[in-house]
Amino acid sequence: MIRTGPAGYPEGSRSPTDAVRKVRAAGLSALEIQFVRNVLYDPIKAGEARLEAKEGGVLLSVHAPYYINLNSSSPGTREKSEEWILRAMRGAEAFGAWMVVVHAATYGYDAERCTEKVVDSLRKVRDRADSESLNAVIGLETMGKKAVWGTVPEILEVMEEVPGVRPVVDFAHLQARGPPLNAERLQVLLNALSNVPRLHCHLSGIEFTAAGERKHLRLGEGLDHRMVLDALRDSGTEATVICESTSPMEDAQIIRRYLGQDI
Repeated sequence: MIRTGPAGYPEGSRSPTDAVRKVRAAGLSALEIQFVRNVLYDPIKAGEARLEAKEGGVLLSVHAPYYINLNSSSPGTREKSEEWILRAMRGAEAFGAWMVVVHAATYGYDAERCTEKVVDSLRKVRDRADSESLNAVIGLETMGKKAVWGTVPEILEVMEEVPGVRPVVDFAHLQARGPPLNAERLQVLLNALSNVPRLHCHLSGIEFTAAGERKHLRLGEGLDHRMVLDALRDSGTEATVICESTSPMEDAQIIRRYLGQDI
């Protein structure tokens, strides 16, 4: 089964619960809650949305703040980054979200040891999360800028070292970082990730330069989303596709219709 939904609450949502209802009313089955600027939520309203999502069959995830850099030269920044992930995991627990999506690091001053630093920090985060009974998995996103940590091999290396970590495949980011996606490259990628129980994905259009990602665009701009969806469907992968385009609700429904998941 491929679940589909938007990044962020639908426009006009009066509450988290109302957002979940709007997603379900549109025939969608997933929603990624955006904690990208701060982790702020009302525990009571989060609990209400949790129940609504469970009853409506909407799978929730959350996106952690953008400020995270587990390879910072500053120990204080690394500690704050670990705390941001934990705060997002607490929010995920309140909402019943299964995954926290993380932009982990930049290569910065110590590119050679970047993966090692990510592993060290995520081990600490995972230990603290387990001590607090926080159940969400940590999703490491493939990144679109060449100066930013987050290739598929790097993420797989972390997964081997830290339990409770999974990849988040952002197809637009892969397209921007290069080499360009084609059917053969998609098949190789999905085969490499075939042991992941549920593959969490992001999909949008993309504008990019030689340095990588510049900005997200409407679905179909800069990346053939149909090629991506065909590869996912043909692979038989259990997946969630979160639309991160500039019109996430409208384009998520385009994805749903293309996959033949009409209401």
